[in-house]
Amino acid sequence: MSTNQSNQNIFRFILLKGVLGWGIPTAIVFQLIMHLTGERNFFDGLISSIIIFPITGIFFGYFLWKSKSKKSLKQ
Repeated sequence: MSTNQSNQNIFRFILLKGVLGWGIPTAIVFQLIMHLTGERNFFDGLISSIIIFPITGIFFGYFLWKSKSKKSLKQ
């Protein structure tokens, strides 16, 4: 596998698993919980949540990739 293809694979993995699979759903669930507990209106912090959680999802996806890579090397 070429380095370019490897970089595309990790970027796609981080985007799909970290940002879209964890960051955005977590932001929405967080805002929903804050709304249901009466802390704030659902839309009050939505913009900041849609920014902060996906950025955190980048790190989540990266560490998930590293963990997956280590497991595949052990096998």
